[in-house]
Amino acid sequence: MGRVIHAIVNPRSGAGWTRWRWPRIAQRLDGAGVVVRSYVTSAPDEATRLTRDLLRAGVPEILSVGGDGTANEVANGFLRDGRPVAPDAVLSIMPTGTGHDFARSLGIASTSDAVAALLDGPVRAVDVGWIEYRGPDGPAQRCFVNAADVGIGAVAAARINRSSKLLGGFLTYLVGAARTIVTARPRLARVVVDGVTVIDGPVQMILIANGGFHAGGMRMAPGASLSDGQFEVLVLQGVSRSALLGSFLPRAYRGTHIHHPAIIYRRGCEVAVSSDEPLPFEMDGESPGTTDLTARVLPGVLRVRVLAGPPVSIFCEREGR
Repeated sequence: MGRVIHAIVNPRSGAGWTRWRWPRIAQRLDGAGVVVRSYVTSAPDEATRLTRDLLRAGVPEILSVGGDGTANEVANGFLRDGRPVAPDAVLSIMPTGTGHDFARSLGIASTSDAVAALLDGPVRAVDVGWIEYRGPDGPAQRCFVNAADVGIGAVAAARINRSSKLLGGFLTYLVGAARTIVTARPRLARVVVDGVTVIDGPVQMILIANGGFHAGGMRMAPGASLSDGQFEVLVLQGVSRSALLGSFLPRAYRGTHIHHPAIIYRRGCEVAVSSDEPLPFEMDGESPGTTDLTARVLPGVLRVRVLAGPPVSIFCEREGR
């Protein structure tokens, strides 16, 4: 028997297209000598449970098939209480969902890239964000692999998750963001990065980025590294709707927004967000709860497979250890 890959498949991702795309991808892997064993999910958080069970059974590598939400659930199966369940296990990504910003942050732009990485790509250790927050039933905690945010992004993510997502990744997020901006208003919040208060007042968005891409391809944190032990933190202060739509949003797709006058930019390994009213937040496209929250970096706790020779900016020198 050749190499065996255990795949966690979310058939609903990508507006349901994963259900049809995955068999063809699996056939391609089979032709390359890879034996694929698929586990199809049917309920929220099932991917986390399946992943953890497989890792405890000694499975060395798990493939996440879906979007950012699927990758988030699978990654949470790799960790328990902020510690690796199986320190040597590897996570691979097959981006078939509406949003695949974590894959983009890894330098994997397509399913063809993902197949190439799976067949002969190297393994890298990456950082993960760990958040303690207010869940529906009280205090909760979980990890995120790419980004988390409070404000516009969280409201847009919830709107998108309620939609059909038939427009595809880029347009789905663009339309969702534009519709959210039309009705958005600043909220009062306090943001503390590494013990220093950076704002205590009205904000439109607070982004805590581990990876460089967010919201369907926006280059929200163009200087981010997945292995530098720090978050990129961007706070968008209260600005007019016309400025958001006409100035900030186009610049965010180009990655030039960090010099926008309404942006506060910091780097740090711990971020606390508090507010008098509970504010929704999202992580990797999912909406698990509200503020108050505290996010901290878990350096190098997750091993992921990437393309051979990824862009140097994705990983810092520390990762070469």
